[in-house]
Amino acid sequence: PLALLAAAAIIALAAAHPTRYPALRDVVCTGSTPPQIISYHTHIIYMLTNQDQVKGAIDLRQRARSFFSDYLGSDCDGRYDEGRLCLIDDHPFNISLPDGPFPVGEWSIFTPVHYFSLVVPWLFQNRGEFTLLVHPNTGCEYEDHSIWALWAGATWPLDMSIFTQGTQTNEFNETAGDAGNPTCLSVGQACGSPYYTGPALPCCGRSYCQCDPATQRACKCSSL
Repeated sequence: PLALLAAAAIIALAAAHPTRYPALRDVVCTGSTPPQIISYHTHIIYMLTNQDQVKGAIDLRQRARSFFSDYLGSDCDGRYDEGRLCLIDDHPFNISLPDGPFPVGEWSIFTPVHYFSLVVPWLFQNRGEFTLLVHPNTGCEYEDHSIWALWAGATWPLDMSIFTQGTQTNEFNETAGDAGNPTCLSVGQACGSPYYTGPALPCCGRSYCQCDPATQRACKCSSL
């Protein structure tokens, strides 16, 4: 009987919430303790009215694909909970994102938390004339894109009307470390750094980062 009551309560909660995820866990966006960061988005922003900028931004995306080739998974057609480091491919890059919040062109990378130190420094130093926006994904999309966002280069006004201030609007029943938002690497994944030798990224439990003994490169997560 208790199990049936619990199941009924879960179904009722899920049916009452119109968003992508069932509302089984709430996030407090305005409390004294900020909500958990479960992933990041890194955006390159550019002017669509300047064809040289559009071409340059797409060229930069290809450079990022090449530089991070040892770490990237296949391109993702969604923006959240993709389970891997991936270039987001959900709209043509010569138009603005149809649902906002960007008034101009953008391309982006879904960045699990353990890849932050890999991705963000390269984009900071290689963005050229383009703007870099880095923001966390906590479920509080208004705050993620405003008070918790990090900009390099010119800032752009975003259409914040698509979000609700102080209210969780995404990432229901998602948490850091789940399948869609990993915090460590599986066996066989690259765990070294393109910037320096030796281990750099965390391997999951019962595995470790093993590098070539001679060069301290070609690092992969290996089972204990």
